[in-house]
Amino acid sequence: MNLAFNRLLSRMSSNKGYTIDQTILIVAIIAILITLVIITVGWQLINRSSGTKAGAQFKQVEDANGQFYSGQHMWPSVALTTAGTPTSNMAVLVANSIPAASWASNVDKTDLRNILPGFRTSGTGTATVVYHGFGGGSSTTGVITEQVNTMATVGADQRMVVQFVDVPLSDAKEADKALDGAIDATKGRIVYGTSACLNGTIGGATTIPTTQPTASLVTVCYAANTAQ
Repeated sequence: MNLAFNRLLSRMSSNKGYTIDQTILIVAIIAILITLVIITVGWQLINRSSGTKAGAQFKQVEDANGQFYSGQHMWPSVALTTAGTPTSNMAVLVANSIPAASWASNVDKTDLRNILPGFRTSGTGTATVVYHGFGGGSSTTGVITEQVNTMATVGADQRMVVQFVDVPLSDAKEADKALDGAIDATKGRIVYGTSACLNGTIGGATTIPTTQPTASLVTVCYAANTAQ
């Protein structure tokens, strides 16, 4: 028993460990690999979070439409004395200094408030412009508009269709994947291309792109609330 134990100790003591140089080299290789993984995953998360943010903003506008309808029993497109336009419909949701005379007579003016907090605006009254302000959207081009339109890719019903101008293509794809479950610019509740998809005519048909865009910035439309 003792002889076998002594042989084991002798064999263990004869095994040489790594030298300092070898240890430093191994640690350096591990550090490089970890750095590469962090960089790769980091960029994926950044791109995905930006696209998720775009999808979240579409949903936020959709929820704001629902809040307005719940409180006023009408959609933003009929809340003004004049027919709603893609720009003025968004102004209704922020209620930014719209004069009393501009509201329809059956609007409860005591319940009006900004139900799109966090969105930048410019202008006053019904001329108020709302911006998404992320990705490629700048202070003058990242405009959000909406109108009652049909979206052929989700049926013939009329919906409040939200349009974001100048959205980075990568963000549009991520939002498409998050809300439609697949990336396809020509199908689903999200469509996008290099030209406007929102038809400004009430009840008109949204222009659906026929090809997958390759431009760095695209215009995105989201079929939000059913407004029939």
